[in-house]
Amino acid sequence: MSTLGERIKLIRDELLKINQSSFADRLGFSRVATISDYEKNKRNPDISTLCKIADMGSVSLDWLLTGKGPIEESSAGSDAREAEWSLYCEEYITIETYDIKDSGAPGEFPKGRPVGAISIPKKDFKNGTVAIKVEGESMSPNIVDGATIGINTKECGLISGKLYAVWLNYEGVTIKRVFVYPDRIILKPDNPTFPETTIPSQNIGENLIIGRVVWVYQRY
Repeated sequence: MSTLGERIKLIRDELLKINQSSFADRLGFSRVATISDYEKNKRNPDISTLCKIADMGSVSLDWLLTGKGPIEESSAGSDAREAEWSLYCEEYITIETYDIKDSGAPGEFPKGRPVGAISIPKKDFKNGTVAIKVEGESMSPNIVDGATIGINTKECGLISGKLYAVWLNYEGVTIKRVFVYPDRIILKPDNPTFPETTIPSQNIGENLIIGRVVWVYQRY
């Protein structure tokens, strides 16, 4: 099983032999669509939900998370799973994700309700980091449609050639590679079929740069 969503579906469909509605009920979810999103890899469960799923299917938490190792939990049962969970929690942190369309301008970023959550290594998390779900192909192939990116809102100083979340009045929050020149900056998509934007230095306001992109999680 190559993806987390496929492994979750295997537990629900083949091991538990229940539909998405029943699975959602067992997990305490009111929205069946949440299960569909998990299985389609549109969003990731938080660590407590992953542990519930592993427990329901009597599978190894390590297998559920990585797809590696035996699918069955060890003979130690819940004690082993608790140890796995403790080790995982020492290394990972779960943060909420937001839709880029509803993220809001600087000063109110992030805006709107979270659309999911993602577990990332603690080494990748710093105060001020916000996880955003990306839409569109403007940064393809480096950032694909549906990717989750981390934006450090405390890193607004421009480094030429780096990726930033920027606010454009006609576009909202967007991800661009920023190139800095003495008299201007250029906001450039990685996809050459999309146009670049030039902003004169005198027009660069404090509300332009939201933060620097510090990590990307996506499926290739």
